[in-house]
Amino acid sequence: MRKLISLIHLSLDGRCNDAKGSLDWVTINPAIFDDAIQLTHKAGAAVYGRTTYGMMHSYWPGVLKNPDSAADARDHARWVEDIEKITFSRTLDKCDWNNTRLHRDVKDILALKEKPGKDLLIFGAPGLVKSFQALDVIDEYWMFLNPVLLGEGTRFFEDAHRTRYRIADAKRFEPDVMRFHYVRQDQA
Repeated sequence: MRKLISLIHLSLDGRCNDAKGSLDWVTINPAIFDDAIQLTHKAGAAVYGRTTYGMMHSYWPGVLKNPDSAADARDHARWVEDIEKITFSRTLDKCDWNNTRLHRDVKDILALKEKPGKDLLIFGAPGLVKSFQALDVIDEYWMFLNPVLLGEGTRFFEDAHRTRYRIADAKRFEPDVMRFHYVRQDQA
């Protein structure tokens, strides 16, 4: 069975964006980027909600076309371009990015987890994660905790289903970002 893994950047007060939906408070540097890339190598598919799909589709293909893009960004853009992309949305009419499949029902994740292959990696997508939390199907969290209090914005764990996790790994990055890797206790 494939694992469903959530990768997210959070503020100290548990928010995954600010009041305007911005992520400009997230710290990304080469060490943090490389750490997240290690997780992508374990994934067989990227899982997006409607908003994240739109953000990724509007950004990563342009990185591939830009000769001035950094080598590590181009490498990741190639991975994004080639990987299977599973998008959940009740409002999108279609997904026209290559290797993308559109699903309307979040319960489809149950069958997708049962398929053979590498793990399923959710990028951001707090609304989709909340739907998966209600189904109690998230196996791991990779959370980058950023040293900022936002006060407003989307809370990541609001109304989460009660499930126990254990810390599998933690790592500190400059300047003061912590990455926590949590695994379900019943799978440890």
